[in-house]
Amino acid sequence: MLRDHLVAHHVAKPHEFRWRSREISRIEGLSDAVFGFAVTLLIVALEVPRTSGELLETMRGFISFGLTFGMLYALWYRQFLFFRRYALDDRLTIALNGALLFVVLFFVFPLKFIFGYAVDRLLGGPKTIRLPNGALERIVRPEHMAPMMSIYGLGAAAVFGLFALLYAHAYRQREALHLNELELFDTRLSVEALAFATGIGLLTVVQANAVGMAAGKPYEDQVAYATSALLFGFVGLMLYTTRKRRRQRRELVERIKLEGVERETGGGIQS
Repeated sequence: MLRDHLVAHHVAKPHEFRWRSREISRIEGLSDAVFGFAVTLLIVALEVPRTSGELLETMRGFISFGLTFGMLYALWYRQFLFFRRYALDDRLTIALNGALLFVVLFFVFPLKFIFGYAVDRLLGGPKTIRLPNGALERIVRPEHMAPMMSIYGLGAAAVFGLFALLYAHAYRQREALHLNELELFDTRLSVEALAFATGIGLLTVVQANAVGMAAGKPYEDQVAYATSALLFGFVGLMLYTTRKRRRQRRELVERIKLEGVERETGGGIQS
């Protein structure tokens, strides 16, 4: 099992985050089952092609399937690291993790739809689809764009927000967990990064609805430019802050390594 392999080959170093758990708890077992079920839903949604044309159409959707799978895998790995590092199993952790699993399951198909639509547009795919009754309908109606983007923005905000709450809860338990200096820094960094990601999701909702309400109005372009500037400005702030924090972390790691060398040499580096 992948989880067992990762645990067995992890060796803690003084300048790395220590793992406080090596056993799979019941909450992790349930989480693994839910993530596995989510991947199963993606696979079941793929019908076995009956003709060469259907085969080519199925392969066309391979990119969106891969992107969705990659997103689920990244979420699973983030959750795996959280429980390995903090080993929390109190009521608040269980509640937040349950809410996270619910959101993940709910957004499996919507996530695949948006990835599939984006890939089709990039590859010059059709804008319409023929329904079983023979009628042609647009894949995405213009009037549905704002509520659709609101759904995805809220979904992203929910996922990253729940992760942020989990890490914030771990930070509040820092004394009980005996977090060292590097672990405290990494925990604060995780909370900050996840809060930024949550903000991007919420700003996407604001932009989608603002542009939707301004559609057809004389100030439509101004609203689109202003909300886009706000969103990209926030992304720029996130990238600047992330780069700054990474530099601070490198400096902290180098100091911890140097202190380790000094301890090994009896309090000073021998020349």
